[in-house]
Amino acid sequence: MCLAGVCGGEQVNSDQSSMARREFLLHVGRAAGSTAMLRTMAALGIGSAAVSCGSSSAAPGAPNPPPPAPPPNAILSPRPGDWPANAGVGKSIVILGGGIAGMTTAFEMKKLGYTCTILEALPNAGGRNRTIRAGDTITEIDSSQMCLFDVDDDLYFNPGPARISHHHEFLLGYCRDFEVALEVFVNDNRAALLHSTASFNGQTQIMRRVRADSRGNIAQLLATAVNQNALDQELSAADKSNILNMLRNYGDLDGAFNYIGTSRGGFPGQENTGSRQRGELVSPLQLRDLIADSFLQLRTDFSEGLNQQATMLQPIGGMDRVARAFETRVAADIVYEAIVSEVRKVANGVQIVYRDRFGMSLSIDADYCVCTIPATVLRNIVSDFSASHQAAIDNFSYSSAGKVAFQSRRFWEQDHNIYGGISWTTQDITQIWYPNSGYGRDNGILVGAYMFGGAAGNNFANQTVQQRLSSSITAGGNLHSEYANEVSRGITVSWPKVPFQLGAWGTSAPGDLLTPDENIFFAGEHLSILQGWQEGAILSAYHAIDGIVTRDQA
Repeated sequence: MCLAGVCGGEQVNSDQSSMARREFLLHVGRAAGSTAMLRTMAALGIGSAAVSCGSSSAAPGAPNPPPPAPPPNAILSPRPGDWPANAGVGKSIVILGGGIAGMTTAFEMKKLGYTCTILEALPNAGGRNRTIRAGDTITEIDSSQMCLFDVDDDLYFNPGPARISHHHEFLLGYCRDFEVALEVFVNDNRAALLHSTASFNGQTQIMRRVRADSRGNIAQLLATAVNQNALDQELSAADKSNILNMLRNYGDLDGAFNYIGTSRGGFPGQENTGSRQRGELVSPLQLRDLIADSFLQLRTDFSEGLNQQATMLQPIGGMDRVARAFETRVAADIVYEAIVSEVRKVANGVQIVYRDRFGMSLSIDADYCVCTIPATVLRNIVSDFSASHQAAIDNFSYSSAGKVAFQSRRFWEQDHNIYGGISWTTQDITQIWYPNSGYGRDNGILVGAYMFGGAAGNNFANQTVQQRLSSSITAGGNLHSEYANEVSRGITVSWPKVPFQLGAWGTSAPGDLLTPDENIFFAGEHLSILQGWQEGAILSAYHAIDGIVTRDQA
């Protein structure tokens, strides 16, 4: 709520009825969420500017929460094509890391005439953009697993990035240019499940029922307040009529503005196949039960976040289609299995020392370095960074996210009518993802756990592979009773344990790493306003390119 006299640049009107409208709208927003508030505003015939004060933040534990905003130049760098042609003729760049940020840097800077060399520690590029298929290996610092999925185009697992927001325009632009085919990623499925050990005696609830009954109960509550004339002095007769009509539609209230249930919540037995009771309503959940556990509100509102809103997308066949498309365009510039051991500043440039695949120590000199190595790895590499840059690297934090995947009969489709989407639980596994491709086929890959960090992520990292699989199966059984008898061929990844990554995504404010250290520039998703997203990696690459080109042009 805005307490100052000016909100969003708009002077607050001192008229009492106008203020009362604002207060009413703010109460609607708190009680029923932003969607209800916007509908109320529409009913009142007013625009969003009237209630633009206040802010919202990501729900605790939600994946990819927005970090503190970096300086504007970190996200307002020129679009590709805006940099001067031939800006880099005669100049050389060494890029540390062949992830999305590193390959974007090379792809764009080569167009400008720069000579680029990418040093990549692994035999393939992509960084955390990986897709696991039959026969692939996941290597952690203390274990190794082989994927035992059947050989099939639809049987794959994205252990890192797995979805693309519709407004991640630069990544989507590269997908168009590189002809990476996309399909819809179902992020929000009303047939998916919500499970909290603290709600409804631990019984799983269907998402659509929780959503519908929350709206219905809140709509009835607000309609009662209006009908009891509690707001007569604040709202005109026309306002009152418009709001009541809006609430009737919003909550599916009856003619007396009571909520007695709704077909929006489904019908009895719909959670399983074979029900014919489609003329009956399920009994509505009570408001006191819906608001007793904040977990329900946080998870039903998850897809309202800007980066989680529909429509979301995924590459057909696996997220590494994006990495492979980049790689084919810069492969000639990549030195694979090159493990950086020293980062040095020299007169008018940089020197990088690395070990090649045969263990030989080599060095490369260049005019500039763009370093995309995660801070968790970079802090252990010998360097002569400035004191402020080294401190930023040493203190940078990363999420301890991890995932589990199983091959299974598509029981979620065949037995429960769940096609794609995510179920949530308060257990450590946090999420179960249902595949968004291969609908109607016999088998699919179920993501049986996705924890974003915190205690759950740390516990997961400290478990053996078998412990991770066993605990995930036990927890999944609390959402689907047949779980243990269906899932098999499990494989896991804990990003804090993955060599050359040692973390899932950055969670610290970028700070000094947004500025160059002489001729060393830094990039990577961890240094963007979209931490944890590939679009953030691309934006960070643009920021580094902008800095180098600006310096050369000067």
